[in-house]
Amino acid sequence: MTLILLLIVAAIGGAANALAGGGTFLVFPALLLAGVASVKANATASLIMMPGGIASAWVYRHSFGNLPQREIVRLTIISLIGSAVGSVLLLSTPNRTFSNLVPWLLLIAAAVFTLAPRLRAAASKSSGGKSAVLLLAGQFIIGVYGGYFGAGMGVLMIALFLIASSMSVQTANGIRLICGTAINILAVILFAWRGALDYKLGIPMLIAGIAGGFFGARIVRRLKESTARNAILIYAWALTIWFFVKQIV
Repeated sequence: MTLILLLIVAAIGGAANALAGGGTFLVFPALLLAGVASVKANATASLIMMPGGIASAWVYRHSFGNLPQREIVRLTIISLIGSAVGSVLLLSTPNRTFSNLVPWLLLIAAAVFTLAPRLRAAASKSSGGKSAVLLLAGQFIIGVYGGYFGAGMGVLMIALFLIASSMSVQTANGIRLICGTAINILAVILFAWRGALDYKLGIPMLIAGIAGGFFGARIVRRLKESTARNAILIYAWALTIWFFVKQIV
């Protein structure tokens, strides 16, 4: 029964990442509640969300056709460097320490996800300006965060791309899928190398995440994200409060 529930959560998480973001909010806490250690749960969540991101990026492949390939490569490389730093930091963090950080990480991610529409709106008003330094430095920081935890990094990337480059919203969304996937792939490789993945739960959930990410991305243009986003928000804040209460008690 636990595995069935985790498979459902993984599928919904993959679809949520394509529709409104926030898939990590679903998968990571579910693994914690299933009894997986905090660092291993976070690492395994990256594994589960990775294929869904690849599937979503494939569906969005035509959205960034006008962006120079050199720009895509540069952003991908800086994302990988940041991911490596964040992943090493995570693997160097004791489970107890990371467990104490979980409520705060969820709080940051929930706040970013809550403010996402305003961040995107503000970023859109600033679109058109170009700053290679801001773009690369900001993406490196997001890559570090993505390698360490990652929830909400897609929103941060879209805002950064719109502020520091001339990308359209659609292009920014496509590029954030590529960079986010690159961040997750490298993180998963490092986690696997250090034996930080729970394959027994991770592999079945990975397959469910693929289906969720692919079909979620295909209907994103026909389905309003508000309902899914509001549901994830309620869940994210409830979890954040629950983890804070649990830590205090």
